[in-house]
Amino acid sequence: MPSLSKDSSDWLIGKLQNAVKTFDDSTTSLLQGQQKAFDLCCELLRSDAQTVETKSKSTRSLRLRARQLLKDVFQSLGAEVFLLCTVGTTVTNLGENALHIRLSKIQIWWDSTSRPRGLATVAKQLCEAEAIGSSAVLSRKRQCWEGQLSKRLQIEPDGLPQNVHHTPAQGSGAGVQQENPKIPSIHSNQSTAQEQLVLENASLQGIEKVFDGKLCNAIRRVTVDGESKAAITMVFPSWVGLVDCLMSLDICERDISQLAMALFHAEVKWVQHILHVVLENGMTLTTETSEVILKGVEDDAINKVFGPEIHGAINECLVRRRETRRATECVSMIFTKNGAFISLSLGIRAGLQIQNKLCT
Repeated sequence: MPSLSKDSSDWLIGKLQNAVKTFDDSTTSLLQGQQKAFDLCCELLRSDAQTVETKSKSTRSLRLRARQLLKDVFQSLGAEVFLLCTVGTTVTNLGENALHIRLSKIQIWWDSTSRPRGLATVAKQLCEAEAIGSSAVLSRKRQCWEGQLSKRLQIEPDGLPQNVHHTPAQGSGAGVQQENPKIPSIHSNQSTAQEQLVLENASLQGIEKVFDGKLCNAIRRVTVDGESKAAITMVFPSWVGLVDCLMSLDICERDISQLAMALFHAEVKWVQHILHVVLENGMTLTTETSEVILKGVEDDAINKVFGPEIHGAINECLVRRRETRRATECVSMIFTKNGAFISLSLGIRAGLQIQNKLCT
């Protein structure tokens, strides 16, 4: 069993290095034990929340963390590293170490590693055969951007959804939350395809039409079918409520500090694997394993960081219309071990227009 060190990236790299050695340029298939391990991981990816709930609490937690790590590896690093993870260690060990693995370190190792042609051949063949990149397996989400949302979301002439339920907004104040958040992005597995429409991975040309160059560069890149995409997710719930559209931006580690300061006037830094968040009033939050959410962004900061189009889309959101505070909770930033996510609540009409730009 691997030791649960504060940074398990080197442990995983060691396992991946050993797994690479089992491949060469002429490899065309997995060994029997490797195939069994790969099949078990594929089964885990296909399991839904109800299936996982049938396990004991400790087993469920490990399997959920392992499943999320495998998804992140496939989407961020590709089929070859994903295959190495499945054959190089066990689901249990992945789950035990998932919170302490930095994908950025795995990426650095992978970029400098010799890759036998057989590994690429087998990874491509197996992942395509098992449809690992499909919405049904990875996250039950749509991987392409479409322009047909308005047909499914009925819009009144004033741009608001029909039959809006005027539920009072929750009165939580702006500031810091320390929790395990349900992120409305590629990391959420709480909703089915019938409950929401999820569109992810925007074109690089499209993001330039919405964001300025600095923010475009801050958004993480993922490879989809051999093409570089921007890791942006938009969620359109099929129900009608205060939140019409949710956008999530996957932010690279190198840009976290600058964006946290620009949006929240907060200094964010890692010190020996411990996250320190220093707010403008001097209050400091430290955490080692939990995820941290910052909320409460003023209009000027929204306009400066995201531009006037996003600023207008946020002001169109029913949540924002009901807020009486200067700082809105329609913008939040979630810090994780491997980066951060910025979540935006947008109005439906503006959200549709932005989605159409991102797909071009």
